[in-house]
Amino acid sequence: MEPNAPSADFTTLLTRLQLRLGTPLPSSLIGFWELRARSPQWGTLFDTLMSPEIFAPSAYLDGHGYGPEYRLSVARVDSSIRPVHETLDYGYQAWFDGAAEALRATAATWRSFEVGDSVMLDPAVARSLIQIASDHGEWVELVSDWCDDTGESPIFRAGDDHEGYVDLLGTSLPQWLGLEVDAPMARLVAPDLVTAVASGASLLCSA
Repeated sequence: MEPNAPSADFTTLLTRLQLRLGTPLPSSLIGFWELRARSPQWGTLFDTLMSPEIFAPSAYLDGHGYGPEYRLSVARVDSSIRPVHETLDYGYQAWFDGAAEALRATAATWRSFEVGDSVMLDPAVARSLIQIASDHGEWVELVSDWCDDTGESPIFRAGDDHEGYVDLLGTSLPQWLGLEVDAPMARLVAPDLVTAVASGASLLCSA
């Protein structure tokens, strides 16, 4: 389909999101949301290849009752409110302090980890988390405070049974989305390589 300019409503929504976040959103996240808005057919196709449910950008603004100081760390999806910042609140600080220093991801250290590593996030980033997808007791979150020079932020998988740890899924949204699509494709053409592909191995190089 011929590309269309973003609608005025979509542009206004992005402006409101960035004002609430207090910093620019990753351009790849904006582009992904924009593509879904322009082509519902593309979104449906992509969703069949994805395991997690992707949140709509409007989920972060209305109907959850949290003040602007929570930034985009709260989303409302249908009748459910997702305050992802709470995963790093309460007793989490003690867990983080008790973890081995080599497993603590901070603004200074997160770039030293590789896709697939399990780490503990610095509690200071609680309100910079943006939960962008969820999947049966697990969720995908972006740490907006840890953006690189290009404006991209790392993506992690967390879960109710992860005991405070998160898995690094990618250093940017495109990397994570690529791996999400690669994994179901690997199940079709190379089932024995699914785990390696989901951790970042190239399906082409492994063939």
